[in-house]
Amino acid sequence: MAKFLYDVLIIGGGPAGSAAARLLASWGHSVQLLTKPLKGRRFLGESLPPSCQKLFDLLGISEALGQAGFLASAGNTIWWGDHRTRTAHFADATKGWQVERRDFDRLLLKLAAQAGSQLQTEALVRRVELPTTDTSPLQPEGTVHFLTKSGPQSSHARFILDCSGRSGIIARRGFRNYENSRTTVGLTAVWEQPNGWPLESQTHTLVESYGDGWAWSVPVSKSRRYVTFMVDPQATKLDQRHAIMSCYNTELAKTTALRSLLNGALRVAEPWGCDASLYSAHKYGVPGVLLVGDAASFIDPLSSYGVKKALASAWLAAVVTHTSLTDSSLSTAALGIFNKREEQMHDALSRQSAQFFADAAKEHLHPFWTGRSAPDGVLPTHGTPNMPDDAEYLKRDPTVLAAFETIKRSREIHLSPGPCLQIKRYPAITTRRIVMEDRLSVPNWPPSEQGLRFLRDVDLVRLVELAPKHRQVPDLYETYNRHSPPVSLPDFLGALSVLLAKGVLECR
Repeated sequence: MAKFLYDVLIIGGGPAGSAAARLLASWGHSVQLLTKPLKGRRFLGESLPPSCQKLFDLLGISEALGQAGFLASAGNTIWWGDHRTRTAHFADATKGWQVERRDFDRLLLKLAAQAGSQLQTEALVRRVELPTTDTSPLQPEGTVHFLTKSGPQSSHARFILDCSGRSGIIARRGFRNYENSRTTVGLTAVWEQPNGWPLESQTHTLVESYGDGWAWSVPVSKSRRYVTFMVDPQATKLDQRHAIMSCYNTELAKTTALRSLLNGALRVAEPWGCDASLYSAHKYGVPGVLLVGDAASFIDPLSSYGVKKALASAWLAAVVTHTSLTDSSLSTAALGIFNKREEQMHDALSRQSAQFFADAAKEHLHPFWTGRSAPDGVLPTHGTPNMPDDAEYLKRDPTVLAAFETIKRSREIHLSPGPCLQIKRYPAITTRRIVMEDRLSVPNWPPSEQGLRFLRDVDLVRLVELAPKHRQVPDLYETYNRHSPPVSLPDFLGALSVLLAKGVLECR
């Protein structure tokens, strides 16, 4: 049996696995990626919003994606709750992408290999031994046993990333939390209309709700669309033999807009079903192991953020892994950031989807909707700010408004450190490393254990440092913009007002 040693071993060659492999290999680590063969697997069409561009830049894949020829998307067309047509174009005429996952995944695998990752594309994982300190207290190793055409193999690694999606090769070993009250199945078929679709915006993703389910359609060319129905498998009796085709046709008949759109179109692939039930994890990482992308959690496709979430998770996993491998003193802090960020991402997107379902429930009085309008295991915000620097919330804070009026009325300002000023060292994320940086630590604000460095892009620590040296706000603003990336005057004044309101600075 062949045995190999790597810095990082990645299970799963979807977007999360390939993106993490590419980054880690390009940063000088030895990486092996295990993935099942693409042949014979079912793939969806998926939407990538314009906000993915920043991630593509971070991952170093923008140029390759731009040359891949994926269909550019201008927005979404929605029939939600009622039958009114709502067309939403992406802001500032930006473009998203409509991709066939087969082609998208192949491209990312190719980029991972070009960066130096060792790809094992026909591997069936049999057993995983999680990293322990038995072999070396300073460099724990894990082992993955898998089968290939050449026979059984084993690879050892200092870090293992579970990027195996819903399969959850490691995630299922006591990490995963299932939302059993809301099981969902997606039924998908591929349709073609050789003469083009009778739509004003042919590149749009289409979304339609109906009595007891919802549907979405992604175009991947001018003539081809994937159309998927999201249904309750218990209510649709999908356990019966040959039920998928019948169920798909039944769900299609319940729609209005999509039924009209597909009238006369050719179905070029038989419908198939896949589990789309939601899950998360009680912990997303332990020493030497991270759950990444859909292996960590699965969000409702309604958000159109599935692939974006996977890529963001992959980037963060690569940063945390790179930090842990190169500076063990930051391993615990890096792992803490990963667990917190994954939890925050899952909870935020779950709340977003729940609100969409609640809106639909007002029109469709059915358990499918009411049962999905409150996310399992996610605490409601009850009107509190979602993030510590929620600008809209702070604008309504009476103490902040009073501080702003004080600044406006003052001919001169005499600012000095306030009674609540504390600056502490906290772990922070950079492009490829976790580092320690100075942040404000103020009692009861922000509502976070990580302190706060930036508010609306204003560097609060730098502002606290500069403020006592100036008597005029315009001079302080000019000096700040010389020493830091420039910010707008409203954002600057807002940040200064917050610092006064929270007692970080005081005006004498």
